[in-house]
Amino acid sequence: SGLAGASLAVKHGEGKERSEGWLRDDFVSLPQDISAKGWEQWIFCADDHMQCECPGEIRWGIDGHWSKLDGRQGPVTCSVEKLGDPCPQVGSGRHCECAVLRGSDAWFRLSPALLPDSDSSTPVVCCGTLEARARESTWSKMLWEAAAGLCGASGGAATGGDERGAAAPELSGTGPAVEGEVEEAGPLSLDLKTLQGLMQAWVDPRFRKNYERVYNRDGWVERAFVNYVGNCATNGTYDKMMEQLFRSVHLFSSEPLIVVHFGMLPPPDWDPERFPRLVLLHARQLPQALRWRSFNYNKYRAILLARVRTGIQLDSDQWVAPGVDAMFDTTVAEINRGYPMPILPVHFLPNKGPSSGGVWWPRFCNEDGSCPGQTMRWSHAHPTFTYFALPWLGKWLRRNLRDEVLPDKKGYPASELRVLDVPEDEDLLNAGLWEDNATKQWCKFDVPDPSEFYILLEGRNDGGVVGDARFYPDGAPLVFYTAHHAVDPEVSESLITELEKRQKAGTLLPPITYKGKFYRSGAELRKDHPDVPCLI
Repeated sequence: SGLAGASLAVKHGEGKERSEGWLRDDFVSLPQDISAKGWEQWIFCADDHMQCECPGEIRWGIDGHWSKLDGRQGPVTCSVEKLGDPCPQVGSGRHCECAVLRGSDAWFRLSPALLPDSDSSTPVVCCGTLEARARESTWSKMLWEAAAGLCGASGGAATGGDERGAAAPELSGTGPAVEGEVEEAGPLSLDLKTLQGLMQAWVDPRFRKNYERVYNRDGWVERAFVNYVGNCATNGTYDKMMEQLFRSVHLFSSEPLIVVHFGMLPPPDWDPERFPRLVLLHARQLPQALRWRSFNYNKYRAILLARVRTGIQLDSDQWVAPGVDAMFDTTVAEINRGYPMPILPVHFLPNKGPSSGGVWWPRFCNEDGSCPGQTMRWSHAHPTFTYFALPWLGKWLRRNLRDEVLPDKKGYPASELRVLDVPEDEDLLNAGLWEDNATKQWCKFDVPDPSEFYILLEGRNDGGVVGDARFYPDGAPLVFYTAHHAVDPEVSESLITELEKRQKAGTLLPPITYKGKFYRSGAELRKDHPDVPCLI
């Protein structure tokens, strides 16, 4: 049964007391026989084709059809290819679960989102609090507008119980209307209890002090980077990549980094004292039983759950560089009530179009291959946003999770679009922005590969983004604010160290390069090139 209402501290490790904040009443007392047989509990670890790191036994399959293996040998990839198929008669829903000993190190590090209700605290974000605070500020109103369609507060929402399986809570309906026309929920819509559960977030207990320091009393952060991440094997490549992301933010920015973790166990080496502007939140994983949905749609959720007024979203294979904080001011200037959509950087691919495939193209293109409905070149999925853009993000997330279908678009016959058929976050960001006639795009501030930073370090004149005939006939500027595809932690560490050294010495060149010249700001760039299509 549960551990609710306990009041004594647990001795843990070398005489250290655990008083983890997500446990009810902040302290927990465990029975004397906590280590006895029968106290292990199966915890969801990873979906199909995701990685599971488990300190004990792993089981792979679905209820009633499991194969078991020893997780202590190291992380495993949960897939038929790696582990075989314990239930060939079942179409989907395979996943890994981990046997965790209650009261162990691993138990105390578990994501609160995966714990039984009796062991987990009240989340810092949930549908009820979002609605209750909707009238407190413009940004809270915008967030509730983004979340209302997922929380069941307007017509057309899916029906069902709450995230724990009980009856769904009654919402007052006093908040603002849901952003965008709400189409009927489709057959593969997540039910209301699941949708509401996806709008919950918990603070990692180790990062409680950082959270209280970074967040305002109204539960918001003025400016921050936002990252989303799944399971990261301790000392594995992703763990080391994340370390370089944390390090770069603390070296080159004055703003915090909010990481929303959608996995089971965060690595123990994520240190709140070493990284005092790092805040770790936890949230539930996207369910895959009905239909596969890309893990990358958690990007939308992370932005909503982080409660950041002005933000820059960073992937786990990114790090930041000197000057990046200038993007916060530019984001505030460009995303407002009159332009309430996220802005993404131009992609390095110049000619992504109908020939590339994708079910969304008929909404923007004619049979001859021309695409008058495409309002911008393809963008890379690294959005910046203000709270004015939150309803837009919530609208498109809702359309995916509720399996909504958009009717034929005027002027484009046979262009009906089932949003669930748009496979990736980047695809939907682009299609959604074109659908809503977006026109703003950043210059390439997410350098496609860390190796391109040698253009900056060596002062070379070959930096820039290749052009295209329609949107960027003269190419686009390259801006050394972040590195993307930073998949080699040793390379990242070396480059970050060199950038730090040059910054301290005052020998680092300006961050913007275009047509062989370096510029300190977008204003300086536009003096030479007033017609450059992108913003910076």
